[in-house]
Amino acid sequence: MEETNVFLGTELKLNLSIEPIGALTMDDFDFSVELYCSAKRVFIVSKDKTLRVDENNYLILVDSEVLGQGELKCKVIASVPDDDFDDSIRTEVLMFDTGIRITKNLT
Repeated sequence: MEETNVFLGTELKLNLSIEPIGALTMDDFDFSVELYCSAKRVFIVSKDKTLRVDENNYLILVDSEVLGQGELKCKVIASVPDDDFDDSIRTEVLMFDTGIRITKNLT
């Protein structure tokens, strides 16, 4: 994955896309997203605070000032309907590196 460098203060528009799970699209389940460069500064956004593009794509808007400097990581927690579980919800956790590095300056 190619790394993208952005400067602190950049407003990011991140597209979260999850392939359908069986017949379920992102429209069919709740999710939350945690964005962070370090455990000290975590930006959490719920599905209702994202912008829907289509059934499999949602936008997350965040100012890099709230994240600080470093490699931007993402954790998605999805609550997928599944009747095999007692509460009819299966929790899926996805973690990945966004390929974005937030830096204060060029050096």
